[in-house]
Amino acid sequence: MNKLQDYLNNLYPDNNSQSIKLGLDRVLKVKNLLGIEPKFKIITVGGTNGKGSVCAFLESIYSKAGYSVGCFTSPHLYKFNERIKINLEQANDEIIIESLDIIASKKKSIELTYFEITTLAAINIFIKKEVDIAILEVGLGGRLDAVNIFDSELSIITSIGMDHQEFLGDTIEKIGHEKLGICRSNKPAILNFENIPRSMINELNEINASISILNEDYSYNSDSKNYNYSSKDMLMNKLPKPYVKGKNQLINLAGCLRAINLLQNKLPVSSYAVKKGIREVRIEGRLQIVSNEPYIVADVAHNIDAANNLSDFINSTKKSGKIYAVFSILENKDIEQVLMPFINIVDEWFVSEINMPRTQKVDVISNAINKNNKQVVINKFENLTKAYKDACKKCSPNDNIIIYGSFFTVSETLNGVIM
Repeated sequence: MNKLQDYLNNLYPDNNSQSIKLGLDRVLKVKNLLGIEPKFKIITVGGTNGKGSVCAFLESIYSKAGYSVGCFTSPHLYKFNERIKINLEQANDEIIIESLDIIASKKKSIELTYFEITTLAAINIFIKKEVDIAILEVGLGGRLDAVNIFDSELSIITSIGMDHQEFLGDTIEKIGHEKLGICRSNKPAILNFENIPRSMINELNEINASISILNEDYSYNSDSKNYNYSSKDMLMNKLPKPYVKGKNQLINLAGCLRAINLLQNKLPVSSYAVKKGIREVRIEGRLQIVSNEPYIVADVAHNIDAANNLSDFINSTKKSGKIYAVFSILENKDIEQVLMPFINIVDEWFVSEINMPRTQKVDVISNAINKNNKQVVINKFENLTKAYKDACKKCSPNDNIIIYGSFFTVSETLNGVIM
């Protein structure tokens, strides 16, 4: 365990680092107590899926353009430092602990969640490092998420899907309302997905946001070699295709390029920086090809839309042999929805609980699989690393392994195996 993780464990000793308490009152009071007032420009990125990828594209391109860039994302895969980066480099333990210390010592009796105090710590670090621009990923929802206490120059909604219904509502319209909370009057709001609910357009019009809609105000196309972006006032042709895999990444890149397009007068970016930035983006845990023989893909898919995207990718790229799935999920997720895209293509499941309090029980996982496919083989393990290693033992070079179900599934499975 490293120094920073020890510090965080001492801050939250009762395993409540995963607790969620939406609302801005607490974190806003502490922000004002400390006088945390960023002067740099902010891009806020919200949505159900695709947030981390859009942040990675923006971070890379603006860094290659010569700007000092802060990037705050969540959750992390392997260590907390992944969440706070300056100029593509993870912040070190010392500067994060120093920032957390300042906030913890001055917040008086106000109780902050893990996400709230780390959000403030990230912004405090970006102020100290005098960044030109900060890219902030929403943790949950948008309207009541801690990052929303900071006003952005531009906001991006990457997608809308059914997830976290217990916090955000049980309809797409309700979830859309929560996501739109990051948008600001008279500022650009990019809706980077298809089938946008009319209620979202109406809500943005009510606050007089400057709306950009995918395939109306901007679009993209690609072939085997190149990626092209176009809008009424900008063309970017013969860009490299992203290294990160999947059709959704082409859509994510379009949203990133729309942001660069709209901020071009305030934050100019050359075509060279765009090309170099796209070319160098790597994102672990998103359709990550761990091995080619056997074919092993790790993905953090934990809701229906992400599972469908992973399924499409696997069906179009898999080898001709058997498909094994290493799977676990958190108890608040709709397990059957996440299983269904794979229920008839997986030959054998390797399941375990995640090593954290909110894990779904292994018998619940097994029963959900068996309910929908009574013939399939289900192997239960005491931890995910053992599940993965057993799947690898059974594989021939022409077989496939899928690792999915949660950020924590990917992290716990691969940590110590490929790290």
